[in-house]
Amino acid sequence: MSIDEQWYEVQLSVPWVVAGAKSVQDAINIAVAEVGTRTKSTEARSSEILVQDVVCPSCGYEMEAALCTTDFALVVLTVIVEMLAESHEESERVAKRELGVRMKDIPLTVLETRPVDEADEKPEMNFADLGRDVQSRNETKQT
Repeated sequence: MSIDEQWYEVQLSVPWVVAGAKSVQDAINIAVAEVGTRTKSTEARSSEILVQDVVCPSCGYEMEAALCTTDFALVVLTVIVEMLAESHEESERVAKRELGVRMKDIPLTVLETRPVDEADEKPEMNFADLGRDVQSRNETKQT
């Protein structure tokens, strides 16, 4: 890691076609599993896969972005990876290159890119705090 490089969180939209899924949930499970195996083999420090939601324009109801037909299903995923790069633009190129090689003929669309600060990293779980309410945990931290 050079001095100018830092970690960037890159969110990409990935439409995934699943053949032979029996239900929408099967299609989602298969899509997440297949994209997950491809994402693990990249240079990413960490990755997360989410099913995108779509909102009904008339009633506002949110549902998962998955369409299932007789033989095929389309599941739209958000893949979040942390990549080491020198700039926002380079992190997008690196993420698309790393994932694009493993996902041939899949259009990868960058949704968002942001630097990962040390403060953004999740704190480790303190098992002594389990079972306490939030206010007593905050009081313990302040003293």
